[in-house]
Amino acid sequence: MSKRKKREKPVDHNFVYIFLLAIFVLFVLYFNFDKISNLVKNSNEEKTKVYIKEIHKKISVFDAIVHSKRLLGISDKYFKNTVGDDAIYTSMGVDKSEMDLNYANIIITGQIELVGGKIISGKDKNNSNKQVLEFLDPKDSQKYIVILYYARTNPDSKKKTLLAIIIDDFGAQNDKLIDDFCNLNPNINFSILPNLKYSREVMIKAAETGHETMIHIPMEPISYPKNNPGPNAIYVHLSDKEIRKRMEKFIKQFPLCVGANNHMGSLATTDEEVMKVVLEVLKKHDLYFIDSRTTHSSVAYDVAKKMMVPTFKSTLFLDTPNMSNKTLNSKINQLKYLSKNRNKLLVITHCATRESYNFLKEFLKMIQKTDFELVPVSKLFETKLPEIL
Repeated sequence: MSKRKKREKPVDHNFVYIFLLAIFVLFVLYFNFDKISNLVKNSNEEKTKVYIKEIHKKISVFDAIVHSKRLLGISDKYFKNTVGDDAIYTSMGVDKSEMDLNYANIIITGQIELVGGKIISGKDKNNSNKQVLEFLDPKDSQKYIVILYYARTNPDSKKKTLLAIIIDDFGAQNDKLIDDFCNLNPNINFSILPNLKYSREVMIKAAETGHETMIHIPMEPISYPKNNPGPNAIYVHLSDKEIRKRMEKFIKQFPLCVGANNHMGSLATTDEEVMKVVLEVLKKHDLYFIDSRTTHSSVAYDVAKKMMVPTFKSTLFLDTPNMSNKTLNSKINQLKYLSKNRNKLLVITHCATRESYNFLKEFLKMIQKTDFELVPVSKLFETKLPEIL
């Protein structure tokens, strides 16, 4: 009797199909992983955007007004709110020495518009000593009226006037006198002439004693050639290319200098085109410019402001017409008088002689008894006010 042949199990085709399908799905996922990740990422970003938008909608015009108050640094004493029948009234007292009403107006309006508020009107009153601004919050149709005015600050709480001092003409000597200048208050600026024997040495020595240094740019005076500003000076007849070339060389000599002012230059600083080229180079290297005001006809300060180069102009020359006690007292009195309407002043003196040093040292003693705060020049450009959007 023959053995019965074993029966073979039938192939499970369903299992095969499932296996092949699984491989196909894995294959698709593998080659489309980046696309799927981006879809998930974008989905999450959209959710985040929606979430931020929903929070943003909850900020009211009143919140924006309060935030503006913080930005402008207005104290609680000069910030009042009243709920009226027709609107919510807010009054803000602005310190005139810090900003004008137009500036405060721009900051407040900008913050309110950021949250969707709309300005209805803005009016000057009392010869521009008060501004009344009307806003509407479209979310709830609430009207807000903001009154800006100049606060009468307490004279006793008046901030000290910032005073910067520049000593010109360094570079020709490097001796005991220069060491003595370096030992003076480190807030004093040294302005150094290029191309002189000790120019770089003085720059390094000043930096080591904490003094801010500047390039004392030689520029053509009206009295040239009788008075020579020095080698490679900036003359009005030079081409723009040559002026740039000379400026770049000056800057290369003084890598530690943070600004510049003019040496002589009573003619060059009256030429707008010349000053534009000079200031373009300074701006490119993030250097500030001080107009020494060697002539009342100078346009340098105004051109620098238009070009948005950090700038200031000299208030007075300290050691002219001489260095007598009478001159010293006169200069102190001038500065005291000017400080009534200005919160920043700048004076220039020179380093030529021992007499110059003694005169400056005596001046520093006298201002310690006044309401002046001695600061480096760069401090004159600092501001705590918010940027206009």
